[in-house]
Amino acid sequence: MEEKKGLSLGALTAAVVTSSIGSGVFTLTSSLAGGAAPGPVLLAWVVVGFGILMLAMSLNNLLLKKPEAEGIHAYAQAGFGNFAGFVSGWGYWLSAWLGNVAFATVLMSSLGYFFKVFAGGQNVPSIIVASIVSWILTYIVNRGVESAAAMNTIVTICKLIPLFAFIIVAIFVFKGGMFTAHFWSNVASSVAGGDNTWTQFKSCLMIMMWVFVGVEGASMLSSRAESKKDAGKATIIGIISLLVIYVLASVLPYGYMTQTELAKINQPAMLYIFQDMVGKWGGIFIAVGLIIAILGSWLSWTMLPADTTMLMAEEKLLLHTLVRRIRMVHLHFHLS
Repeated sequence: MEEKKGLSLGALTAAVVTSSIGSGVFTLTSSLAGGAAPGPVLLAWVVVGFGILMLAMSLNNLLLKKPEAEGIHAYAQAGFGNFAGFVSGWGYWLSAWLGNVAFATVLMSSLGYFFKVFAGGQNVPSIIVASIVSWILTYIVNRGVESAAAMNTIVTICKLIPLFAFIIVAIFVFKGGMFTAHFWSNVASSVAGGDNTWTQFKSCLMIMMWVFVGVEGASMLSSRAESKKDAGKATIIGIISLLVIYVLASVLPYGYMTQTELAKINQPAMLYIFQDMVGKWGGIFIAVGLIIAILGSWLSWTMLPADTTMLMAEEKLLLHTLVRRIRMVHLHFHLS
């Protein structure tokens, strides 16, 4: 596959955003409301946001200090040798591959909103269609990561439109009195299992961390960037953008519905909240946005592992390293 370097700052930022925004943001409000009132949620966002920004600064620092390193695994290789680079790269590829199974299931489940034959996302028709989609995305990436990244930028814009629409409408229907009525106390104690602020705070952390999976997208594609500095900037810009979207999308609904109502609403919560705000068309609008979001994330998570294995192959970190390691282990046992 012949490529030429040239991903812009915008394309790299889109890789960060679209790799992270999948189905998680559409279920975020209900997941958080099941364990926390708005006060602990905002407190958790401050802590998680600070931690994620520190991660972005670390990735940026690595890109500046080791500009010759290409891919996340390259840092492990530079610090601890070829075998560490092999384990890091192979582990990243494996996690991305397994994540694609989740994308397939959620995509078909979302299509089930329109076509009942795909309801649940785990039946035979769902498997057949998901397999076809997977091969189409693979074909797109095989044509070139740069062209796939350009398409990814367009998909990012399309997936952000319904999110921005939801946020704008949520601002207009926001009721300050409802939002502050039980700002720290958990009125849904039967759902959350307690009123303790610390308990509520902890219940948010894992949910919030999960929606940032994929922020390493720009670093993974840094080998194709017009400038290594752009990859670092894209990571920081992307994470700040994600934080703004996630905080607004998850917190504003507390000013429209009570915490108990949010905790019990069907998933994906954003779909049903927006449907309640504006009517049936709102549910369809968000459902389409969800499908686009999943396809965009799936495309990103097809690009990232593909680029990882290519870079590992160029560094001779695949079969060559594994065979050599096995020989070393065999020799060790033979001598002992």
